[in-house]
Amino acid sequence: MKEVVILDLDGVIIKGQSQKVFLDYLLKKKIVSPFFYFKIYFWFVLYKLEIVKNPQKVMDYAFSFLKTRKTEEVIEIVENFFNEVLHKFIFPEIIDIIKEHKAKNRVLLIVSNSADVFVKRVADFLGIKNYIGTRLEIINGRFTGKILGDIIYGKNKINFTKEFIKKNNLNLNNSYAYADHISDLDLLLLASSPYAVNPDNLLLKEAKKRNWPVIIFNKDFNK
Repeated sequence: MKEVVILDLDGVIIKGQSQKVFLDYLLKKKIVSPFFYFKIYFWFVLYKLEIVKNPQKVMDYAFSFLKTRKTEEVIEIVENFFNEVLHKFIFPEIIDIIKEHKAKNRVLLIVSNSADVFVKRVADFLGIKNYIGTRLEIINGRFTGKILGDIIYGKNKINFTKEFIKKNNLNLNNSYAYADHISDLDLLLLASSPYAVNPDNLLLKEAKKRNWPVIIFNKDFNK
C-alpha cells in the first residue's frame, strides 16, 4: 500500500493566493473591469485579516465573468496566465520537497479551494497527476460562470481527500501533509507527518503546541 503526500496549493506551492494573482492578471489584460476587480480584492483583504472565514460567496461572484465563454477560450486564458505569471510564483523549495517524495515512490495529491483549471495546470507543471480543486460548471462546451457542487474548503477538503485515499487504497499511517492556513488544521491532522508551511498566526500556534515541523520558504525569490 503506497504512502500519500497531501499538498495545499496557495501558500505552500504558490506564493500567496493563486486566484488573487489571477485577478491581477485579468485586470491587467482588461478581461475584467476595475469595479469587478476591487470588489473581489476587498474580500481578499478581509480573508487575509481572518474577518471572512468562508470564501463560497465571493467565489460564486468571482467566476461569473466566465459566463458563456467557450472552454477553449478559458483554457487559453489560463495557459497564458500560467506561462506569463503564475509559474514565477511557485516556491523553489517545494519543488525540491516534491522531488524527494517522488524518489520514494509516494503518491502526491494537490488539494485546493482554487479552481480546478489552475490546480490542474500547476499539477501538470510539477508532474503530479492527482489533484482536487473547486470545479467550474461547463454546459455544451461553455462555462456557465457557476461553481459545480461544493467548493473544496474546510470539511469539504477533508471529505474529498478521504474519498481519494479510500478509492486509491492509500496508507495514512505513514503519510505527509503540507498546509499554511488554520482552516487546513483537520487536513494536517489526517497525516502522520504534518508540516505547517508558511503558516498564518493561528496555524503557527497550533503547530508549536503539537510540536509539528514549521517550514518557512523564501518569499523574495521572484522579485
